[in-house]
Amino acid sequence: MRHVNIENLINYMDGQTLDVEKSTLESHLTNCGECAELKQEFQAFMVRLQEDASFEPPAELVQWGVNLFQPVMQPKVGGVRRMIASLIFDTFDQPAMAGVRRVGAPPRQLLFRAGDVDVDVKIESMEANDRITLVGQVLSNAAKFFDNTPVKLESHGIVRYRTRTNVVGEFSFDEVPKDTYHLSVDLPEGQITLFCVHRGNS
Repeated sequence: MRHVNIENLINYMDGQTLDVEKSTLESHLTNCGECAELKQEFQAFMVRLQEDASFEPPAELVQWGVNLFQPVMQPKVGGVRRMIASLIFDTFDQPAMAGVRRVGAPPRQLLFRAGDVDVDVKIESMEANDRITLVGQVLSNAAKFFDNTPVKLESHGIVRYRTRTNVVGEFSFDEVPKDTYHLSVDLPEGQITLFCVHRGNS
């Protein structure tokens, strides 16, 4: 018998050979040192593959990723459609103008978009009392305003503050404690969620 074909050897090690082929192959492996050595190398390689978990991300990282995208994977909340807004503008990403001096941190301006709805947010930090004021406006590409629309400010999975928009879609949260906040807007067509409108350390 010629040397064992690698494919046949792998099938044998996986238990996928017929009894007749198996006895012939085992007889050859007993008498052929070269094929027996090849079998041992494959066995060692397969054991390393089964024991090696280096390609697996840490469990806490996997859970963090699942938690982060949970709203995306579950688009309905209590029967309400949920839309995730994308951040399309942030003044923190813009370079500071040369020669401009300012006392205190400048207000942060953010613009989020979900479908044809924009949410414009301005955050002003008050260092004296470690609080922020968050004002914004809900706008649509269509010629309409979002009057009396519920807006919520959430931190650590709990809704901390609630308000409603005025006749031109404006809303305000005055002097709330610094924290990591998510903001949501409840529209008739669904809830828009804005992730990380403010981080506790910014």
